[in-house]
Amino acid sequence: MKRRLRGFDPSRLRDARARAGLSGAEVARRGGIGASTYSQWEQGKADPGIAALARCLAVLQVGVTDVVIVDPSDEHLGDLRVARGLTQGDLAGKVQVSPQHIGALERGHVKLSDAMARKIASALGFEVSRVVASFDRVRNRPSDVLP
Repeated sequence: MKRRLRGFDPSRLRDARARAGLSGAEVARRGGIGASTYSQWEQGKADPGIAALARCLAVLQVGVTDVVIVDPSDEHLGDLRVARGLTQGDLAGKVQVSPQHIGALERGHVKLSDAMARKIASALGFEVSRVVASFDRVRNRPSDVLP
């Protein structure tokens, strides 16, 4: 099941593109995606995958956190990964586990060990306490809140 990119703000993406003085088609071309896909992102009709979004943001010379806004008091573990422009596979490679394990951690389906919290914190450049707090939020979320 494809999950939404929590905190993605299409208007911030449009504004970044306008500041860069580029057309949506040009950003899409340089980012290696279809122009219609990029247009759907800006219109809020589709959510981007983090890898493609990160490529397009590099074209615009802005960071992920300029267009993906999540209140730190509401961050989930996956939000920290997204803030760094990484896929689950990217993070998995950095901490030497499977992408499936990262996914299970991000959904709160498995326990986050102290050692894994340290590895993730190091890989993402966040304090261990922030990683643990974001995991605790996803682990203890209400059943109707998606990670």
